[in-house]
Amino acid sequence: MHGGTRDQPVPPVPDIRDMFIRSLIAPACALALSATALFAQKQLTNQAIWYSPTFGSERVGGLASMKDGIHYTALEEEGGSPVLNQYAYKTGAKVATLVNGRELMATGATAPLPMGGYTFSGDEQRLMIESEQEGLYRYSYFARNHVYDRATKQLRPLADPAGSPQRLATFSPDGAKAAFVRDNDLFVVDLGTMKETAVTTDGEWNKVLNGATDWVYEEEFTLVQGYQWSPDGRKILYLRSDEGAVREFTFNTYEGELYPGNYSYKYPKAGEVNSRVSLHVYDLSTHTTAPLDLGTTDIDIYLPRFGFIDKDHAWFMRMDRLQRDKRILRANVSVPDHLGKPTEIYRETSDTYIEVTDDLHFLDNGGFILTSEKTGWNHIHWHDPSGTARMTLTSGEWDVLAVKGHDAAGKRVIFTASRNSPTEQEVWSVGFDGKPPVQLSPKGGYNDAEFSTGFKYFINTRSTANDPETITLHDGKGKLVKTLKDNARLRSELAGYGLQPKTFLTIPVNGKQLDAWMIKPAGFDAAKKYPVLMVQYSGPNSKEVLDQWEGRGMMWHQLLAKKGYIVVCVDPRGTGRHGKEFRHVTYGQLGKYEADDQIASAQWLGQQSYIDAGRIGIWGWSYGGFMSSLCITKGANVFKAAIAVAPVTNWRYYDSIYTERYMGLPKDNADGYDGNSPIHHVKELKGKYLLIHGTADDNVHFQNATEMVTALVKANKQFDQFMYPDKNHGIYGGTTRMQLYDLMTDWIGKNL
Repeated sequence: MHGGTRDQPVPPVPDIRDMFIRSLIAPACALALSATALFAQKQLTNQAIWYSPTFGSERVGGLASMKDGIHYTALEEEGGSPVLNQYAYKTGAKVATLVNGRELMATGATAPLPMGGYTFSGDEQRLMIESEQEGLYRYSYFARNHVYDRATKQLRPLADPAGSPQRLATFSPDGAKAAFVRDNDLFVVDLGTMKETAVTTDGEWNKVLNGATDWVYEEEFTLVQGYQWSPDGRKILYLRSDEGAVREFTFNTYEGELYPGNYSYKYPKAGEVNSRVSLHVYDLSTHTTAPLDLGTTDIDIYLPRFGFIDKDHAWFMRMDRLQRDKRILRANVSVPDHLGKPTEIYRETSDTYIEVTDDLHFLDNGGFILTSEKTGWNHIHWHDPSGTARMTLTSGEWDVLAVKGHDAAGKRVIFTASRNSPTEQEVWSVGFDGKPPVQLSPKGGYNDAEFSTGFKYFINTRSTANDPETITLHDGKGKLVKTLKDNARLRSELAGYGLQPKTFLTIPVNGKQLDAWMIKPAGFDAAKKYPVLMVQYSGPNSKEVLDQWEGRGMMWHQLLAKKGYIVVCVDPRGTGRHGKEFRHVTYGQLGKYEADDQIASAQWLGQQSYIDAGRIGIWGWSYGGFMSSLCITKGANVFKAAIAVAPVTNWRYYDSIYTERYMGLPKDNADGYDGNSPIHHVKELKGKYLLIHGTADDNVHFQNATEMVTALVKANKQFDQFMYPDKNHGIYGGTTRMQLYDLMTDWIGKNL
């Protein structure tokens, strides 16, 4: 689970979870959303939504900017085979095919190597080709890697094919070597001789990790690659995580086994022991390793980000366990066996918490930019090499969302923000001269961009709540060059379903104006009364009320609208894009203000003349399931029904990094942990409650469901439950997602 919306369910097919981005071409979709009964409409089903490509969206796959900044590559399919094509940014036209999948023949193979992914070497003459990917956690996976030489067309395995698969394979910046992680150890390969050298030898599952991160770092800091190359390729800075004292979590596995198996991994829960982490520098020329001085004797710390400033200087971010003290330190690593003591160049403290982002960027002179909420809103700050603050580059009552990078030639910083509206997202640039930011993306909707090397061009993806994504190519100042994907097929398909528009509103409750959207049934009659299903996530710094195409989730809400339900989403206090005070009010008591706002919003809806106040339901997944469970209990007189999918039911059961960031330690905040746990409010339950969970959920453990069931039974409360054997937090695979949504659709029909 994360701040933001990253822990939404994993899709059963690659594009189900996508929040399809805003479009420049609205007329076709406007027709789709205004279709009337004069035309025969296609029947909308969960099979079409969740188990077919009907509502899939086109995109530019495997996109990567080339080093020259004027070409990009895309992994595509031609004639049933993968091909890596090269395009010119200036025109958007294809100029060459760099790799044809049919040519990827490994020695002794009878069929081409599947091309699951690729990266270029620094000189772009070699490619790292991934195949046989097998998922590990949310982002990490195992794979087989081959090195492909474009000149000789030679394909060689990066490591012994008979050995264990690899993780995190990368080229050195000079292209002479590569590194990867295998069996929790870090290795380097000389690409001239293909000789392999072990950087570490003490790696072991559930004990020590070198160059990769543990479950909780990956999940909550989104840090997966636990090593970084120096710019000259002569050193590697890597993270070592000693998990020995971390307690294991074990769950059973059932599929295809006479006796259940089990899976165990290290999972530190709130207040429990974390991995002990350290940083080390490996010198490739001397084959020596030295530990990096972290500038503290405290071992209960986090190292969520690190890297190199230049070939002689490393940097790292150090945070205390409660994530209230964030420091950036720089260390001289030029002498392999005598690393310098670190120098602190930035410190920030908070009475609540500080989020970890990827917004720190070092400038050519050693200065840096980063984002901070210290002004009350998230903005970009410029510091000189010593760490002295030079200038706040952005300001105002709006939030910077992410820094895309520093355009050195253009003397500007590229970033995304919700400057025009909390429900929108734009791409901006700002200089170091104090002038206002310049918007680069088209107006309105939700925009995101991938920039070329050197920032001369970018590929923008845009959608609106009622129109799927359009992908366009622009020059660095925002001028449109070419439309790359317009999703005309999807728009044509949507036109046959008579979809109802998603409209935006604000709901005045608890002294705040809360962002919301609403979908009304076809043929809406204000003189009638309709049942309502509220959908929400509500987690810290998340944002669900966005002018952004939601893909298949949107289509399921349309299906419910066709069945006569009004569907509403409300972002409560604690969510993002409304400044620090709005976000941090939930600190120490997750669930309190969010539930108050959802309950008050339901009461406000019930006062509207066209809504049946006795038929209001709520549902959510993960944090949203926590909220729906809390609302059906604390708001027992307001909600008739609730569905909770994979919910946290007590924050004592969740991981250390996320939970303690927002709640502190359990021993210091028992009332906050227990007072807002739905387990402690089950006696108040009056309405219908459906609890759904996967037994192999490695994120929000099935334990949360069992504890909720125990409390409900003890309170003699009737409820419905459905479990998915061997399914993780995403509950997907095969027909699973279709069956899940059929289940929820039918249950809503019977209980709301």
